[in-house]
Amino acid sequence: MTDGLMVIYNQLISNEVIVSLCEDRIKFYEYPETGDTSKPFIVIDPLDVPVPTVYASNENHANEYLYQIDVESTNRLQVKEIQAEIKKELKKLGFGQLKDGLDEYFKETKRFVDARRYRGLLKEEVL
Repeated sequence: MTDGLMVIYNQLISNEVIVSLCEDRIKFYEYPETGDTSKPFIVIDPLDVPVPTVYASNENHANEYLYQIDVESTNRLQVKEIQAEIKKELKKLGFGQLKDGLDEYFKETKRFVDARRYRGLLKEEVL
């Protein structure tokens, strides 16, 4: 079974820019309330269950995944730089960015948020 979250996470931490700006602040589903919000962070959130799409000999060989990846920071340009690097890394995995998303400044948290959605196929690994 392929763990899409870990595939994406491992791809993101292979990028020097992302690691230098976000360090260990890449989380799944939501950012913890106790997390450091004074620095940029990334949240990877699955929007749907993996959908079997490629079959051969009646066996599933690939699944389609849909994720939203949020970047938050007090620095607007840093958010854009991180999202550009995320897009590059996900392209290497065969993921494409979808329309819709979020590009906002939240007064309550004093943070810029850029949320983008990506869809792609991942080959099913046999354990």
